[in-house]
Amino acid sequence: RRKGTVKEVITTEMKKAFRSKGFLVAALSGVLLAVIQTIWAYQNIYQVNMKERNHILGLPVTDEHYGSWFQTCIMQGWIGCEYYSSFNQFLFLSLPLFAVLPYSISLYSEWKSGYAMQMLVRRGRKQYITGKALAVFFSGGCAIAAPLLISLLLSACYLPAVGIDPISLQNVVGNSMMWSALFFENPVLYAISYTGIVFVYGGIYAEIPLLCVGWMENRFGTLIFPMLLHCMLFYGVYNLFPEFAAYNPAMFVNPSQLVFGITFRGIVSVTVAILAVEGLLLWLSNRRRDFL
Repeated sequence: RRKGTVKEVITTEMKKAFRSKGFLVAALSGVLLAVIQTIWAYQNIYQVNMKERNHILGLPVTDEHYGSWFQTCIMQGWIGCEYYSSFNQFLFLSLPLFAVLPYSISLYSEWKSGYAMQMLVRRGRKQYITGKALAVFFSGGCAIAAPLLISLLLSACYLPAVGIDPISLQNVVGNSMMWSALFFENPVLYAISYTGIVFVYGGIYAEIPLLCVGWMENRFGTLIFPMLLHCMLFYGVYNLFPEFAAYNPAMFVNPSQLVFGITFRGIVSVTVAILAVEGLLLWLSNRRRDFL
């Protein structure tokens, strides 16, 4: 039979990925998390800030506290930088889980059922594996980027899209941190730019189960392995090697920038190295018939 072109296979796999139940579950979970976090931020950050404003404005001009109020801004409501609650930490600790739910386990299921072997014959090994990998990457990236973008839109409905005054001590990103100028002067662009980084790492984590099919026999183990790896990086590697924290993906992927010393050059270097390793394993799976 005629082997499909790479474009045809990619299109087919993309449709399957974004129509899958896993993607629907991940997307709805992300939306629900963003909505709940927005309600919490509105009640516990915005409304409290407005009460403080009304109190300050009601003071006499001669009062020492008159005029000491600072406006709540969009970054304080956005889940990517809102650090008053546990929603930010929950989202980024759960990042691999959101990423793998949509489509990462599909190759495992198709291989076990025999469907993958049929696709290798009908479509060609290179076309099938490449299409599957791209669909997994983009579905995983979208699944984790969605709650960040939705939270940004919801926050913009009630918070001004202006930068935080540095002297207000309301910011989580310091003056010397990466993209601090964007954070203070153009927070929406900061949020969108960092969401791009999160998208890439959603794709990176989503690829891991795809690359584990050849040596992991347990479906649950294949699905949960990226989460275990992420927790190991977040807790174990960070505590053992704190001096390299700025190069730890589990740390720098959070827009709140949990550690000092994070640079865009460092992120790019680590990301290129990780993608190179994943790309090499993907290439091997296309070259060696016994790899999968």
